[in-house]
Amino acid sequence: MALFLAVGSFVLVDSFAPVQSNNNTYSEEDYALYPSVPRLPETMPFAGEQVDLSDNFIRERVEREFYDFLGASDSIIVAKRTGRCFPPVETMLAEAGMPDDLKYILVVESKCRENAVSSANAVGPWQFIRSTGRNYSLTINRWKDERRDLHLATQAAIKFLRTLREQQFDSWPLALAAYNTGGTRVRNAMNAQKSQDYWNLYLSNETMRYVPRILAAKELFSKPGKYFGLHMNDLWKPRPFEQVTVQVNTKQKSLSAIAEDHGTHLRFVKQLNPELRKAYLPRGTHKIRIPPSQHSKI
Repeated sequence: MALFLAVGSFVLVDSFAPVQSNNNTYSEEDYALYPSVPRLPETMPFAGEQVDLSDNFIRERVEREFYDFLGASDSIIVAKRTGRCFPPVETMLAEAGMPDDLKYILVVESKCRENAVSSANAVGPWQFIRSTGRNYSLTINRWKDERRDLHLATQAAIKFLRTLREQQFDSWPLALAAYNTGGTRVRNAMNAQKSQDYWNLYLSNETMRYVPRILAAKELFSKPGKYFGLHMNDLWKPRPFEQVTVQVNTKQKSLSAIAEDHGTHLRFVKQLNPELRKAYLPRGTHKIRIPPSQHSKI
Protein backbone atom coordinates (compact mmCIF):
# COMPACT_ATOMS: atom_id res chain seq x y z
CA MET A 1 0.00 0.00 0.00
CA ALA A 2 1.37 3.39 -0.93
CA LEU A 3 2.02 5.82 1.93
CA PHE A 4 1.86 9.59 1.49
CA LEU A 5 3.09 12.26 3.90
CA ALA A 6 2.62 15.98 3.27
CA VAL A 7 5.46 18.18 4.56
CA GLY A 8 5.02 21.87 3.81
CA SER A 9 4.52 22.10 0.07
CA PHE A 10 6.14 18.70 -0.57
CA VAL A 11 4.58 15.24 -0.78
CA LEU A 12 6.79 12.32 0.18
CA VAL A 13 5.93 9.04 -1.53
CA ASP A 14 7.23 5.74 -0.23
CA SER A 15 9.48 3.65 -2.46
CA PHE A 16 6.74 1.11 -3.21
CA ALA A 17 4.38 3.61 -4.87
CA PRO A 18 4.50 3.93 -8.67
CA VAL A 19 5.31 7.39 -9.97
CA GLN A 20 3.01 8.39 -12.81
CA SER A 21 4.02 10.76 -15.56
CA ASN A 22 1.72 13.56 -16.72
CA ASN A 23 0.25 11.42 -19.50
CA ASN A 24 -0.81 8.70 -16.99
CA THR A 25 1.52 6.03 -18.41
CA TYR A 26 4.19 4.08 -16.54
CA SER A 27 7.83 4.16 -17.54
CA GLU A 28 10.25 1.22 -17.24
CA GLU A 29 11.65 2.91 -14.15
CA ASP A 30 8.18 2.89 -12.60
CA TYR A 31 7.84 -0.88 -13.07
CA ALA A 32 11.26 -1.37 -11.50
CA LEU A 33 9.80 -0.17 -8.19
CA TYR A 34 7.86 -3.44 -7.90
CA PRO A 35 9.27 -6.91 -7.27
CA SER A 36 9.01 -9.27 -10.20
CA VAL A 37 5.65 -11.04 -10.38
CA PRO A 38 6.04 -14.77 -11.12
CA ARG A 39 4.50 -15.67 -14.45
CA LEU A 40 3.70 -18.89 -16.23
CA PRO A 41 5.37 -19.75 -19.55
CA GLU A 42 3.43 -19.70 -22.83
CA THR A 43 3.52 -23.48 -23.15
CA MET A 44 4.13 -26.23 -20.65
CA PRO A 45 5.18 -29.80 -21.34
CA PHE A 46 3.44 -32.41 -19.24
CA ALA A 47 3.94 -36.17 -19.53
CA GLY A 48 5.10 -35.85 -23.13
CA GLU A 49 2.18 -33.64 -24.16
CA GLN A 50 2.21 -29.86 -24.68
CA VAL A 51 -0.28 -27.60 -22.91
CA ASP A 52 -0.90 -24.30 -24.71
CA LEU A 53 -0.94 -21.59 -22.06
CA SER A 54 -1.25 -18.86 -24.68
CA ASP A 55 -4.92 -19.85 -24.82
CA ASN A 56 -6.41 -17.41 -22.31
CA PHE A 57 -9.15 -19.82 -21.23
CA ILE A 58 -6.58 -22.46 -20.28
CA ARG A 59 -4.11 -19.96 -18.88
CA GLU A 60 -6.61 -18.43 -16.47
CA ARG A 61 -7.47 -21.86 -15.08
CA VAL A 62 -3.81 -22.73 -14.50
CA GLU A 63 -2.95 -19.26 -13.16
CA ARG A 64 -5.69 -19.54 -10.55
CA GLU A 65 -4.01 -22.63 -9.12
CA PHE A 66 -0.49 -21.26 -9.61
CA TYR A 67 -1.13 -18.14 -7.54
CA ASP A 68 -3.22 -20.09 -5.05
CA PHE A 69 -0.22 -22.33 -4.34
CA LEU A 70 2.10 -19.30 -4.17
CA GLY A 71 -0.09 -17.67 -1.55
CA ALA A 72 -0.71 -20.79 0.53
CA SER A 73 0.81 -20.68 4.01
CA ASP A 74 2.13 -24.25 3.81
CA SER A 75 3.64 -24.25 0.30
CA ILE A 76 7.21 -23.98 1.57
CA ILE A 77 6.63 -26.97 3.85
CA VAL A 78 5.11 -28.90 0.94
CA ALA A 79 8.15 -28.02 -1.18
CA LYS A 80 10.43 -29.31 1.57
CA ARG A 81 8.34 -32.47 1.87
CA THR A 82 8.78 -33.25 -1.84
CA GLY A 83 12.45 -33.88 -1.14
CA ARG A 84 11.37 -36.88 0.92
CA CYS A 85 8.52 -38.30 -1.15
CA PHE A 86 9.60 -37.61 -4.73
CA PRO A 87 12.86 -39.64 -4.99
CA PRO A 88 11.34 -43.12 -4.41
CA VAL A 89 8.36 -42.26 -6.61
CA GLU A 90 10.65 -41.01 -9.39
CA THR A 91 12.53 -44.31 -9.31
CA MET A 92 9.34 -46.36 -9.48
CA LEU A 93 7.86 -44.30 -12.31
CA ALA A 94 11.07 -44.64 -14.32
CA GLU A 95 11.21 -48.39 -13.76
CA ALA A 96 7.60 -48.69 -14.93
CA GLY A 97 8.21 -46.55 -18.02
CA MET A 98 5.71 -43.95 -16.82
CA PRO A 99 6.09 -40.15 -17.08
CA ASP A 100 8.01 -38.54 -14.25
CA ASP A 101 5.49 -35.68 -14.20
CA LEU A 102 2.92 -37.96 -12.59
CA LYS A 103 4.66 -37.42 -9.26
CA TYR A 104 3.02 -33.99 -9.03
CA ILE A 105 -0.31 -35.74 -8.46
CA LEU A 106 1.02 -36.33 -4.94
CA VAL A 107 1.16 -32.59 -4.25
CA VAL A 108 -2.43 -32.07 -5.34
CA GLU A 109 -3.87 -35.20 -3.75
CA SER A 110 -2.19 -35.20 -0.36
CA LYS A 111 0.58 -32.58 -0.22
CA CYS A 112 2.86 -35.64 -0.06
CA ARG A 113 1.43 -36.73 3.30
CA GLU A 114 1.20 -40.46 3.93
CA ASN A 115 -1.47 -40.00 6.62
CA ALA A 116 -3.71 -37.71 4.56
CA VAL A 117 -7.44 -38.48 4.78
CA SER A 118 -10.04 -36.67 2.67
CA SER A 119 -13.66 -35.85 3.47
CA ALA A 120 -14.59 -38.75 1.15
CA ASN A 121 -12.36 -41.09 3.21
CA ALA A 122 -9.71 -41.35 0.51
CA VAL A 123 -6.47 -42.21 2.28
CA GLY A 124 -2.73 -41.94 1.81
CA PRO A 125 -0.36 -40.06 -0.49
CA TRP A 126 -2.29 -41.15 -3.63
CA GLN A 127 -5.71 -40.79 -1.96
CA PHE A 128 -7.26 -44.16 -2.76
CA ILE A 129 -10.78 -44.91 -1.64
CA ARG A 130 -11.13 -48.30 0.01
CA SER A 131 -12.60 -50.13 -3.01
CA THR A 132 -9.98 -48.86 -5.47
CA GLY A 133 -7.17 -49.67 -3.07
CA ARG A 134 -8.37 -53.24 -2.73
CA ASN A 135 -8.87 -53.53 -6.50
CA TYR A 136 -5.15 -52.79 -6.84
CA SER A 137 -4.06 -55.32 -4.19
CA LEU A 138 -3.61 -53.01 -1.21
CA THR A 139 -4.33 -54.61 2.16
CA ILE A 140 -6.85 -52.65 4.21
CA ASN A 141 -7.92 -54.14 7.54
CA ARG A 142 -8.05 -53.30 11.24
CA TRP A 143 -4.27 -53.75 11.60
CA LYS A 144 -2.91 -52.28 8.42
CA ASP A 145 -3.83 -49.79 5.71
CA GLU A 146 -1.38 -50.06 2.82
CA ARG A 147 -2.84 -46.97 1.18
CA ARG A 148 -0.54 -45.13 3.61
CA ASP A 149 2.54 -47.04 2.45
CA LEU A 150 4.21 -44.79 -0.13
CA HIS A 151 5.95 -47.67 -1.92
CA LEU A 152 2.93 -49.98 -2.16
CA ALA A 153 0.47 -47.17 -2.89
CA THR A 154 2.73 -45.90 -5.68
CA GLN A 155 2.78 -49.37 -7.22
CA ALA A 156 -1.02 -49.36 -7.15
CA ALA A 157 -1.23 -45.81 -8.55
CA ILE A 158 1.07 -46.71 -11.44
CA LYS A 159 -1.15 -49.68 -12.37
CA PHE A 160 -4.29 -47.57 -12.10
CA LEU A 161 -2.90 -44.67 -14.13
CA ARG A 162 -1.54 -47.01 -16.79
CA THR A 163 -4.97 -48.60 -17.17
CA LEU A 164 -6.65 -45.20 -17.50
CA ARG A 165 -4.17 -43.86 -20.05
CA GLU A 166 -3.52 -46.93 -22.18
CA GLN A 167 -6.91 -48.62 -22.14
CA GLN A 168 -9.50 -45.89 -21.67
CA PHE A 169 -8.36 -42.37 -22.62
CA ASP A 170 -6.22 -40.85 -25.36
CA SER A 171 -4.55 -38.09 -23.36
CA TRP A 172 -3.08 -37.56 -19.92
CA PRO A 173 -5.46 -34.71 -19.01
CA LEU A 174 -8.43 -37.04 -19.60
CA ALA A 175 -6.75 -39.88 -17.70
CA LEU A 176 -6.01 -37.56 -14.77
CA ALA A 177 -9.59 -36.29 -14.76
CA ALA A 178 -10.71 -39.93 -14.56
CA TYR A 179 -8.27 -40.54 -11.69
CA ASN A 180 -9.98 -37.72 -9.85
CA THR A 181 -13.65 -38.34 -10.56
CA GLY A 182 -13.90 -41.79 -12.16
CA GLY A 183 -13.75 -42.98 -15.75
CA THR A 184 -17.51 -43.33 -16.13
CA ARG A 185 -18.18 -39.66 -15.32
CA VAL A 186 -15.52 -38.51 -17.77
CA ARG A 187 -16.77 -40.77 -20.59
CA ASN A 188 -20.36 -39.67 -19.99
CA ALA A 189 -19.29 -36.02 -20.20
CA MET A 190 -17.31 -36.69 -23.39
CA ASN A 191 -20.29 -38.41 -25.02
CA ALA A 192 -22.85 -35.83 -23.91
CA GLN A 193 -20.70 -32.84 -24.87
CA LYS A 194 -19.24 -34.36 -28.05
CA SER A 195 -15.65 -33.55 -27.11
CA GLN A 196 -12.47 -35.60 -26.72
CA ASP A 197 -10.55 -32.64 -25.24
CA TYR A 198 -10.34 -32.27 -21.45
CA TRP A 199 -10.04 -28.50 -21.75
CA ASN A 200 -13.40 -28.29 -23.57
CA LEU A 201 -15.33 -30.43 -21.11
CA TYR A 202 -17.66 -29.03 -18.48
CA LEU A 203 -17.10 -31.21 -15.40
CA SER A 204 -17.45 -30.78 -11.65
CA ASN A 205 -15.58 -27.80 -10.25
CA GLU A 206 -13.08 -30.08 -8.51
CA THR A 207 -12.29 -32.01 -11.70
CA MET A 208 -12.08 -28.86 -13.82
CA ARG A 209 -9.50 -27.54 -11.35
CA TYR A 210 -7.66 -30.85 -10.97
CA VAL A 211 -5.44 -30.88 -14.08
CA PRO A 212 -4.66 -27.14 -13.91
CA ARG A 213 -3.64 -27.67 -10.29
CA ILE A 214 -1.26 -30.48 -11.25
CA LEU A 215 0.28 -28.28 -13.96
CA ALA A 216 0.71 -25.44 -11.47
CA ALA A 217 2.28 -27.87 -9.00
CA LYS A 218 4.79 -28.99 -11.63
CA GLU A 219 5.85 -25.43 -12.41
CA LEU A 220 6.23 -24.44 -8.76
CA PHE A 221 7.56 -27.54 -7.05
CA SER A 222 10.02 -28.44 -9.81
CA LYS A 223 11.70 -25.07 -9.13
CA PRO A 224 11.77 -24.61 -5.34
CA GLY A 225 14.69 -22.21 -5.61
CA LYS A 226 12.95 -19.87 -8.04
CA TYR A 227 9.61 -19.73 -6.27
CA PHE A 228 10.35 -20.46 -2.61
CA GLY A 229 13.99 -19.49 -2.16
CA LEU A 230 14.95 -23.05 -1.22
CA HIS A 231 18.21 -24.78 -2.04
CA MET A 232 18.17 -28.50 -2.73
CA ASN A 233 19.84 -29.04 0.64
CA ASP A 234 16.86 -27.32 2.28
CA LEU A 235 14.51 -30.09 1.17
CA TRP A 236 13.78 -32.89 3.61
CA LYS A 237 15.66 -36.08 2.86
CA PRO A 238 14.12 -39.55 2.49
CA ARG A 239 14.26 -41.48 5.75
CA PRO A 240 16.75 -44.36 5.46
CA PHE A 241 15.51 -47.74 6.62
CA GLU A 242 16.03 -51.46 6.48
CA GLN A 243 13.29 -54.06 6.42
CA VAL A 244 13.15 -56.78 9.06
CA THR A 245 10.87 -59.73 9.70
CA VAL A 246 9.01 -59.84 13.00
CA GLN A 247 7.47 -63.07 14.27
CA VAL A 248 4.69 -62.61 16.83
CA ASN A 249 3.91 -65.87 18.62
CA THR A 250 1.47 -64.48 21.16
CA LYS A 251 -1.97 -62.97 20.57
CA GLN A 252 -0.34 -59.59 19.97
CA LYS A 253 2.86 -57.66 20.62
CA SER A 254 3.24 -53.94 21.16
CA LEU A 255 5.19 -51.84 18.70
CA SER A 256 7.11 -50.41 21.66
CA ALA A 257 8.36 -53.89 22.55
CA ILE A 258 9.19 -54.62 18.91
CA ALA A 259 11.11 -51.35 18.68
CA GLU A 260 13.04 -52.23 21.83
CA ASP A 261 13.84 -55.69 20.45
CA HIS A 262 15.44 -54.03 17.45
CA GLY A 263 17.37 -51.38 19.35
CA THR A 264 15.24 -48.44 18.27
CA HIS A 265 12.30 -46.36 19.51
CA LEU A 266 8.57 -46.39 18.91
CA ARG A 267 8.56 -43.04 17.13
CA PHE A 268 10.90 -44.37 14.42
CA VAL A 269 8.76 -47.47 13.91
CA LYS A 270 5.65 -45.29 13.57
CA GLN A 271 7.37 -42.86 11.19
CA LEU A 272 8.71 -45.59 8.94
CA ASN A 273 5.53 -47.70 8.97
CA PRO A 274 2.58 -45.31 8.60
CA GLU A 275 0.43 -48.18 7.33
CA LEU A 276 0.32 -49.75 10.82
CA ARG A 277 -2.97 -48.69 12.40
CA LYS A 278 -2.61 -50.08 15.91
CA ALA A 279 -0.03 -49.78 18.66
CA TYR A 280 0.65 -53.50 18.33
CA LEU A 281 0.91 -56.34 15.79
CA PRO A 282 -1.25 -59.48 15.88
CA ARG A 283 0.00 -63.05 15.90
CA GLY A 284 1.84 -63.92 12.70
CA THR A 285 4.79 -62.93 10.53
CA HIS A 286 5.23 -59.28 9.63
CA LYS A 287 7.72 -57.19 7.69
CA ILE A 288 8.42 -53.73 9.08
CA ARG A 289 10.92 -50.95 8.49
CA ILE A 290 13.39 -49.81 11.13
CA PRO A 291 16.26 -47.32 11.04
CA PRO A 292 19.37 -48.83 9.40
CA SER A 293 22.07 -50.55 11.44
CA GLN A 294 19.64 -51.37 14.23
CA HIS A 295 20.46 -55.02 14.82
CA SER A 296 17.85 -57.30 16.32
CA LYS A 297 18.38 -58.41 19.91
CA ILE A 298 16.33 -61.53 19.25
